[in-house]
Amino acid sequence: MRSTSPIVMTVTAVTAWIVLASIPGEAHKPITSPYTFNDDVFPIVKEKCGTCHVTGGVAPMSLLTHAEAVPWGESLRAELMAGHMPPWPIDSPATRFRNVQPLTARELNVLMTWASGGTPIGSADKAPAAPTRETRWPLGTPDVVLALPSDVAIPANVQEHIAEFTVPVGNAATQWLRAVDLLPGTAAIVRSATVSVKANTGSPRVTTMPEQLLALWVPGDHPVPLDAGTAFRLPANAELIVRLRYRKTWEYERTAMSDRSSVGLYFSEGAAAEVQTLQLSAGATTVGNPVQALAIYPDPELANARVLVVAVRPDGSRDELIAFRPRPGWARRYWFAQPIALPRGTRIDVNATFDENALLPPGALPQAAPSDPATIRLTLNVIPVS
Repeated sequence: MRSTSPIVMTVTAVTAWIVLASIPGEAHKPITSPYTFNDDVFPIVKEKCGTCHVTGGVAPMSLLTHAEAVPWGESLRAELMAGHMPPWPIDSPATRFRNVQPLTARELNVLMTWASGGTPIGSADKAPAAPTRETRWPLGTPDVVLALPSDVAIPANVQEHIAEFTVPVGNAATQWLRAVDLLPGTAAIVRSATVSVKANTGSPRVTTMPEQLLALWVPGDHPVPLDAGTAFRLPANAELIVRLRYRKTWEYERTAMSDRSSVGLYFSEGAAAEVQTLQLSAGATTVGNPVQALAIYPDPELANARVLVVAVRPDGSRDELIAFRPRPGWARRYWFAQPIALPRGTRIDVNATFDENALLPPGALPQAAPSDPATIRLTLNVIPVS
């Protein structure tokens, strides 16, 4: 048997290395982005994404370190291109609302360029400190903190769960609320929540609604306190209905979990103009008495729809209140940047188009069928005008 010369073996190995090195691959993308994680990307994701995309947060991955973000670079680019993240489904101008969530054009450009340009890390001396999930109340310590009366246990074989509690406030007299918030006990599984005042059948006030909604909570959506002189009325001996929707990500899908969230109440000083509700449905609704509109929100289960709400005043002027695509299981209240005057006789038109084949964005809870146009429901929060 002839032996192979060491020189021949060396030349062959070098040739093979050159051939393999010339084959394009994904392991080492060329760095073309002028933006780096430490210098440019981290400040954006911390501010706009960090409430959910943090270790222990409700999102399925953290994006707050370079090592955590790089494997998701392509997914990040795809989600941004599709408009799924951040979850802000409003088509109306962002300046219309107080609790604005979307990325600016510059922020979007930075993230897209970084994700498709090699995901460079940047200056080592600018590496951010290891982030942790914040467990504080965004508006500061509430006047009253009401913990759920018991833990919510979610077995290992349960992926989604809804829990409801009745929580006594313990107030002997009527009080006024400027804000209501929720602090999750286990943020990784609390997907959304509503807090309402339980109907008081002994109250002389006439209402067509069984409950007064105080808060629609979703992760990352900071509460908006009402302006001075405006508040939600909390009747004496009030009880709150707290509904929580839980959903595990892939990281916890085979793990038994538990939660004990808390509700925070922020009181106003003295009596105030009471925030009331005006119910809207598909078609036209006429304003009976002059009001100022403060906010609007959809039925939490409204799905696969594009909704346009327009106010037509008696003088013929038109005002687009909102144009949006509600996400089931991710409903929130949209606060107008300034109160909107709606005189007596104003017609509010609600138009909705539905798509049975519409795909829900990632993170949205599944729903088998689109909402029925005949049952579409939205609510305006208003205060009466003298």
